[in-house]
Amino acid sequence: MMAPVRPASFAERRAGLLLSAAVILCLVIVSLLRGNFGAIGPDGDDVMRLVQVRALLDGQNWFDLTQPRLGLEGGTPMHWSRLVDLPMVLMAAPLTPLVGQETALAIAITLWPLISVLIVVWGVVLGARAFGGRGVIAFAALLAFAVLYRHFRFLPGAIDHHNLQLGLVLLAGGALLAPTRPANHLALAGAALGLAVAVGVEVWVFAAVLAVFVAVDWAISGAPAQRGAVAFGASFAAVLAAAFLVTVGPLDYWTVRCDAHSSVTLLAGLGGGAAFALAAQVTSARSAAIRAAALANVAAVTGALLAVTGPQCLSNPLDALSPAAQELWLARVEEARPTLAYLDGRLDEVLFRLGTGLAGLAAALWLTLSPATRRAGLLLVLMLTVSLAFALYQTRFYVFGQLFAVLPLAVLAARLWSGEAGLGVPRLAYLGVVIVSVPTIWGAAGMTLSAPSPVATLSGAAPSACDPRAVHAALGTLDPGRILAPASETPGLLLNTKHSALYGHYHRNAGGIEAALAIFTAPPVDARARLGSAGVDYVLVCPADADMQFFAQHFPEGLIGEILAGRAPAWLTPELLAGPATIYRVSPQPAAP
Repeated sequence: MMAPVRPASFAERRAGLLLSAAVILCLVIVSLLRGNFGAIGPDGDDVMRLVQVRALLDGQNWFDLTQPRLGLEGGTPMHWSRLVDLPMVLMAAPLTPLVGQETALAIAITLWPLISVLIVVWGVVLGARAFGGRGVIAFAALLAFAVLYRHFRFLPGAIDHHNLQLGLVLLAGGALLAPTRPANHLALAGAALGLAVAVGVEVWVFAAVLAVFVAVDWAISGAPAQRGAVAFGASFAAVLAAAFLVTVGPLDYWTVRCDAHSSVTLLAGLGGGAAFALAAQVTSARSAAIRAAALANVAAVTGALLAVTGPQCLSNPLDALSPAAQELWLARVEEARPTLAYLDGRLDEVLFRLGTGLAGLAAALWLTLSPATRRAGLLLVLMLTVSLAFALYQTRFYVFGQLFAVLPLAVLAARLWSGEAGLGVPRLAYLGVVIVSVPTIWGAAGMTLSAPSPVATLSGAAPSACDPRAVHAALGTLDPGRILAPASETPGLLLNTKHSALYGHYHRNAGGIEAALAIFTAPPVDARARLGSAGVDYVLVCPADADMQFFAQHFPEGLIGEILAGRAPAWLTPELLAGPATIYRVSPQPAAP
């Protein structure tokens, strides 16, 4: 049994509402102070999402995710789910006749990230209530606020899918912490995970870990866990199937795509979820050995479906990129870099991204020492371990660790504050727990220990590298054509001009990426032929851009190296100046005699 039930205070009863209001208010204030309120977020994926939403509002087929102006001839089929487009379309469509499409979209992209905060808060409050005890909800709200109050994933205009996935995974985790395993909580967890993986396959590992936890917990507990286990498996399978039918066109039902929800994820997830629900329904009252055998059969069914329908999906989809694309493009995309890569002069970033998660892992391990909190502690240990491991692999996953750390740290702080921790330390020690729970404090500590130095990454260019407004205005005076530009500029070009772009940070645009890299690094005589083959009409050069600087430094005899050295080939005609950028027109190559 967990802590005894006691009357909840007003703050505890309204914790979700109060925390949501505080976080949303702060996010709005931060956005206003930065002058970005009502505008799209600065992240290129936010801009690209808006391009996709606008195309849908302009009549693109719901099942057609092709971005026709990105990449080589024929465009690029995006792997982003329409499920994230849907709420913004539902907000913008009825407003468009009243205020116009651009204003309607501005309202939608402002509201949607703030709405996604509610999902995160829901998960935090569910988890905090599962622990009970004096002060747990209050500390959970305080620590969650410290993580969320100015988080870039939830600021108005941040419409990429990561905020939704963070909320859904945290909601599933919070729902699973209830010690009595109520069926409605486990049904909610299964549905949240089904929706999360349908939105993006990068969270499949989190879903798998949570599903394995539910399955092992059922196999050990038996009948007391039956209703919850059945509800979890059935809801996961049902939501995954519904998401497939809603987002995948009939002609693509049997197409295997390893980077998006497709037939392989449907069959493996549907088979696993349904088989687990059936096993729990039939064998819960049998012996532990029979339950374990049933669980092994579920794992075999799931593995077989995955191996038969999409064996290629057992590897990383990005491994299909050419060695040149992996070395010259993927390895320099900031969100795909290992967190420890920041140790080269950016200790503040390493500590900011990992410190809270490590502190949360220590607190979760402490929870496992008590029989009353062992089950919940084990779940949090699993999630924090996975979050930290993935953050070490790719830094973009650090946010999961920060959010999952909130609950164990809140419980530890509350127990210390109330004198119930049993650690033999002063009650004021709770202040230390609060301090190590705040990511910005870890970042500040890192800054005092080492002087930061710039890191050359694709998204790390100085703000003056390009002047987007000037570039877009200048391009508006030119006939539409295909532009070779720094990849970080591509989403803005697609959103604000009629031009096409060859190069962008989207792995399905492998042909465009490889063509652009070859052009950037080739000597001018070869680059000209490659530009012609790729159908490029204009080259946008921003000398201070990280892309430009990288290629000029590592390939000084390549096209970009020659241009930045002041030796632009004669067949590149400077068409327009746009702030620090130059737009060159590519002269057609003379026809062979």
